[in-house]
Amino acid sequence: MRRPPTRPAALLAATLLAFGALASGCRPSADDASAGDAAARDTAAPAAAAPAAGYSLYDLPSVWRDQRGDTLRLPALAGKVRVLAMVYTSCQATCPLIVADLKRVERSLPADRRSDVGFVLVSLDPARDTPGRLAEWAEQTQLDPARWTLLSGDDEAVRELAATLDVRYQAQPDGELAHTNALTVLDATGAVAHRQLGLGDTRATVRATRALLR
Repeated sequence: MRRPPTRPAALLAATLLAFGALASGCRPSADDASAGDAAARDTAAPAAAAPAAGYSLYDLPSVWRDQRGDTLRLPALAGKVRVLAMVYTSCQATCPLIVADLKRVERSLPADRRSDVGFVLVSLDPARDTPGRLAEWAEQTQLDPARWTLLSGDDEAVRELAATLDVRYQAQPDGELAHTNALTVLDATGAVAHRQLGLGDTRATVRATRALLR
């Protein structure tokens, strides 16, 4: 597999930070009638343009553990299309909606091509989201381990990846995290092909994912 030339992680982060996303709390605001209402409002957010070709998320040097407890680096994800989001398992509102959007993308794929796409959830709360907790949550949310990879890293790794993807997050006094709601489509080399900002409308994400399978 031919990978794009390696670029410093800091340069990659600086490029992606040009595409801003508004951070929103994990729980809907007080005037939300329901989490579904929050998702509907988020739908209006436009998808961010992908950065210039030649940059790979897999250039980042961070080390992670997956839901099986195995240690891996991001280049281990290379070789197939990936759709990635950053969430945390104790989130009760927008994170389940993010997972629902990812499942919608998964269902939209031709049955004979679903194995060619992997789905990656990276925890924003590594202190609580241990590999054991990720495995339990994956089972509860019915994520097929053949296609879904859940990752937990140290705080530095999470901050670096979040900055690279322009996922903004901040701890709240009640223990929740305010965070950007975004889906990122990566090609087989780790280059960002598409970003969905906001929730509820996955049509552009589906198109971008399908296009990479041609």
